[in-house]
Amino acid sequence: MNSLKYRIFNVKAMVLKVLSYFILFSAFSLFSARTFAQSSLPLYSAQEATAEVINNDKISTVAKKITLPQKKSLPKKVTLTLPKPQSSQLEELANHLLLAEQYAAENKFELAYLEKKAYIKKYSLYRKDKRKNMIATLTKTYDIDEKNALNELLKTKNELKLLRVVEIKQEQQDQHNHFILIIATALVFILLFIKQLTVRHKLIKLARVDVLTGLANRSSLFEYGQQLVRKYSIEPYELSVLLIDLDYFKRINDDYGHQVGDKVLSRIATLINETMRSRDILARLGGEEFVALLPFADENKAKAIAMRINEKIAQYDFSPFGVKGNVTLSIGVASMQKEECSFDDILHGADLAMYQAKRLGRNKVISYQSIATKQERRGI
Repeated sequence: MNSLKYRIFNVKAMVLKVLSYFILFSAFSLFSARTFAQSSLPLYSAQEATAEVINNDKISTVAKKITLPQKKSLPKKVTLTLPKPQSSQLEELANHLLLAEQYAAENKFELAYLEKKAYIKKYSLYRKDKRKNMIATLTKTYDIDEKNALNELLKTKNELKLLRVVEIKQEQQDQHNHFILIIATALVFILLFIKQLTVRHKLIKLARVDVLTGLANRSSLFEYGQQLVRKYSIEPYELSVLLIDLDYFKRINDDYGHQVGDKVLSRIATLINETMRSRDILARLGGEEFVALLPFADENKAKAIAMRINEKIAQYDFSPFGVKGNVTLSIGVASMQKEECSFDDILHGADLAMYQAKRLGRNKVISYQSIATKQERRGI
């Protein structure tokens, strides 16, 4: 019956059965009781199984003596050294080994075989589970390390972003400061340019304007006069010149001082300018002499303007300046009659007429054309 049962097992079971009979024979030997206890199992002894479990699971080994029940024929106790179970699964495996050894000692080889087979199956499952757990642990550890590395990478990226934000803010601040500096520099240059223009304008004005009276000075007078003469030569039109001289001005300076004389000159310039038309040009020739350029005015219109000027000055009260009596003017009038004459010619004609007015008693208006037969003609 036993042989029929063993035939249905595989080769491994047959080998186990043969070895089991050998263990039974050696069990009766008094001198091989310990050897029997250690080698009674065909594939794994208790110590070999324990060592394999310890080596694969990296558990510390603890020797433990286990006393097995003896048959009456055995003279000595059979003891096995097994590891201390580290878990319920290892403890169960150790129990299967112990039962297999005990059954073998009791000649219950079938039960010993079944316990051994259960041990092998469970041990195989244990190894698979351990491998899976180890792989899961490694995977988890790897995932944790990867996540930690990813977190570190994200942290580094965040720090880099923060640094970049700080750099961008600093760049924006620098750009803002540069822009303000450029604007401030531009404003300084603009202010300097405006000041330069103002100074230049003042210098030009000083170069072209009489400081005392605020009228055009001698150089401006000749510039305007030459422009009008050139315009007359291109397109003839009426042009007259008044040369105005203050009568007895030297006496005013001598009697009342030069400061009063300057005030009188300034007031006379204002009064004459009020009488002039908007298109006319009044300038101070020098000293107490003034020249008026009257475009689009013939001899009669020029004489009429000169008479109004003469009357206005003669009627003006200069007593607030400390001047007693009236202040009068001698005015010479000259009109341009020919295209060939120059501004100097027409001004000279007005000058001759003005001196004729002084010779005739002052406070008069004389035109050059009226004295042309008695004076040297200059082609005007």
